[in-house]
Amino acid sequence: MIFDTLWIDISVIASIIAICILAYKAKALTLLGAVFAFFLTVGLYISGGIPFLVALLGFFISSSFFTKLRAKEKEELEKALYEKGGNRDHVQVLANGGAAFIIAVAHFLMPDKQLLVAYFVAIAACNADSWASEIGIMSKATPFSIINFKLVQKGMSGGVTFLGLFASACGALFIAGIYTIFMFVRFPFLELIRDCTIIAIFGFAGAAIDSALGVLFQPAYVDSIGKLTEKRADGRVQNKKVKGYEYFGNDMVNFVSSLVAAGLAYCALTFL
Repeated sequence: MIFDTLWIDISVIASIIAICILAYKAKALTLLGAVFAFFLTVGLYISGGIPFLVALLGFFISSSFFTKLRAKEKEELEKALYEKGGNRDHVQVLANGGAAFIIAVAHFLMPDKQLLVAYFVAIAACNADSWASEIGIMSKATPFSIINFKLVQKGMSGGVTFLGLFASACGALFIAGIYTIFMFVRFPFLELIRDCTIIAIFGFAGAAIDSALGVLFQPAYVDSIGKLTEKRADGRVQNKKVKGYEYFGNDMVNFVSSLVAAGLAYCALTFL
């Protein structure tokens, strides 16, 4: 039995290595991003087994797919607005997987049903935000602020469209579906429905929190021709900061929003 389990573990780790290499070759991850992704993914597998692993891979593979979808159409806008491209670096890996990793380790040390669901919520929040960003940016409608509903420049953090909101809800439901597949035989039906509802609602809420934090705290700049951007500089020319805090960039927003969403879900499950 131990020998069989060992071979399963070796096969899983080998598969993780292969996926990280393929992601690097496909320019979904930078080299350092692939290295960090490997250790993060192995850690999640050790902490929560196959369900935790599949949830993370579901997020990464689906988000990478939508990142590459109609990439040429998005390329010009993204170059003008963002410092980072579609290939995630090590900071983005930690920003998107950091909250889930903390929860997974806590669940490994103190197995708890609420932490189990909170882990899936953290992944659902990241997935919902990623789907909203990558699909919403293709909307022909002008985005509006999630805080005051005023129209905002396309691509700027905090702006949402109805297409993006729909994509966000689908992204959260996708992770809730993965939870259902693995937990269907473990928990009573009504309990499973409750858990999936929590994952979907708070996953979607996590993406909304991400947008709100983007409006309130994420820095924005004005470039040399007066256009808003999230880039600190264009080449050697520094852009003028007009709002937000330098240390509260997109990566910090992603980490905080997923952690807050998971924390709120944990509290909701505690009192339900």
